[in-house]
Amino acid sequence: MEEDKSLDVFLKAIEELDISYEMAPNPQETSIFTGAATEPLDFKTFYKDIPCQEACPAKTNVPAYIEAIAKGDPEKAYLINQEDNVFSGVLGRVCSRPCEDACRHNWTGTEGPVHICHLKRSASDYKENPPQPLPGWFEDTGKKVAVIGGGPAGLTAARELQRYGHSVTIYERDSILGGMMVQGIPIFRLPRDTVKAEVDAIIDSGIDVKYNTSVDAQMMQGIINEYDSVLVAVGSVRPSNLKLPGLPGDGHTISGLKFMYDYNMGKIGDMKGKNVIIVGGGFTAVDCGRSCARAAKRLVGEEGSVTIMYRRTEAQMSADPDEINQMRLEEIEVETLMNPLSARTENGKLVGVTFQRNTLDDEQSEGGKPRIHAIEGTDEEYPCNLLIMAIGQSRELNILPDGVSQTEGHHTTHDRVYMAGDFNYGSLDVITAVNDGKEVAEKIDTQLMGEKRRSSHIGITFLNTNGETGRVRDHDIQFPVAMPKLTLFERDGTSEVELGHSPDGTQLHATRCYWCHYKFEINQDACIHCDWCIGVAPRDCINRVSQLFYDEDGAVTSNLEANLANETTYIWIDSNECVRCGKCLRICPTSAITMRKMEKCDCNSSELEEKQKDNVPYGVVQYEKY
Repeated sequence: MEEDKSLDVFLKAIEELDISYEMAPNPQETSIFTGAATEPLDFKTFYKDIPCQEACPAKTNVPAYIEAIAKGDPEKAYLINQEDNVFSGVLGRVCSRPCEDACRHNWTGTEGPVHICHLKRSASDYKENPPQPLPGWFEDTGKKVAVIGGGPAGLTAARELQRYGHSVTIYERDSILGGMMVQGIPIFRLPRDTVKAEVDAIIDSGIDVKYNTSVDAQMMQGIINEYDSVLVAVGSVRPSNLKLPGLPGDGHTISGLKFMYDYNMGKIGDMKGKNVIIVGGGFTAVDCGRSCARAAKRLVGEEGSVTIMYRRTEAQMSADPDEINQMRLEEIEVETLMNPLSARTENGKLVGVTFQRNTLDDEQSEGGKPRIHAIEGTDEEYPCNLLIMAIGQSRELNILPDGVSQTEGHHTTHDRVYMAGDFNYGSLDVITAVNDGKEVAEKIDTQLMGEKRRSSHIGITFLNTNGETGRVRDHDIQFPVAMPKLTLFERDGTSEVELGHSPDGTQLHATRCYWCHYKFEINQDACIHCDWCIGVAPRDCINRVSQLFYDEDGAVTSNLEANLANETTYIWIDSNECVRCGKCLRICPTSAITMRKMEKCDCNSSELEEKQKDNVPYGVVQYEKY
């Protein structure tokens, strides 16, 4: 480029004149210009720029699949999700959405985060073909692995282990796979054909399943002797009990898990006229409440009532504000800061439960939630004929043979026995279980093969498109439309309440995303500090800075802004504020600003070595090449 040649001439003239001129180092946010980057700096820059992907337990390639949706390719978007989070259609409905809490729209926009979860569902809804098995990574290894439990963690691990080339057998105690996806989540939130299609895509890859097989410690010992490795992923299914004074015997109380299992399997008996109280504030409590009461009170009838009693506030409940609002529309009462004290019976039947009000303080409990203090003299009885205890569950560790216990992470005291999912860490959510299944599969493969055979890198590609991504600044002022829902009177307890976004609604939400995988960066050696980029920036995303501060890996942690031109060392793009409009690149008179695309990639270790042969380092040559 002409500007680069002029700079070379200028520097050579200074050198010949023997003038001392020390240039500030040219800060770069990646270790290479293009190629397969593997340094800690590269991963830090990547996850700083794309906080939604960092927040996702399964590290789903969020901007890539949303960009594919925006460009009219739901099939590609679905495949990206299938690769990363395994159960794309499922998680598009029931994910706990940590990605949305991290979305940059939370601080750069005014209309809240991108509806990342709903867009995942749109990819599933609008794809043309059913899910198919993904290709394997390696040839048959001759190794055999048993997976005990066919829930999300076990299924994920089984899929990954099969792709590693191992022979996999799942032992499932029920007649259907899916675990809590089919046993604990109500059908009106998660249609069973969605679960089945995605489970089938895993099993059809060549995985054997032994249904209706309940494994105990004795049987487990035989499985350990038969297989090269065993993964226990049976979940947390033992309900936590709360023994209240005055509670009658069976028939008047039930655990939240048992209630949801019976509801989903069509085993709920007559509940007409009953006053139901659900104790708890987690996902199970909310699902129990919404399963009991629909608009027409299908289960409890017009004379019955459904109330959720939670010991903290709505801010600590698992349900998001929209779901709490939907519960109230469905005539479900939500009482907070309430703790159960005792029960009262008449003629051996439960008729009421007494609760005491709480207050919270600033001190936190071990779980990170505010501590509770009882308020004396606030006891009050509520009518109750059925008490559902949805206060958590724990693991049934007696499935492990004598002498086998958990150590660190997924490991146990037996070198061939591993643990995953809720059985590993306690009751959490589907997306966390998926990530745990992926992690344990890698550990098992490494142990079986004696080496780590898959590697991650950041793929960096130069884009010579004049800063155009297909997204324009006007997309930032779109007003996000709400998820369409069934009317109250259509909610029959089986039909899906959330209907999914229309094609137009999907397009609107997809183009709100900043597509943060596009990276704009300034080559400081070519920058002439003209300030034109600062002038066109739509936000406070480009600034003069006098000093940059780095961590041990060379990642920029903060900067000191300059007030005057003579104090300026760099013109700096703040990726946290950048909205990827490309205006800075188009106006730069020296072509100092480049746009590249960054994606986290996983591949076989031998493939990574080949990719790195094409790496392009930083330097003037890169601009001449492109």
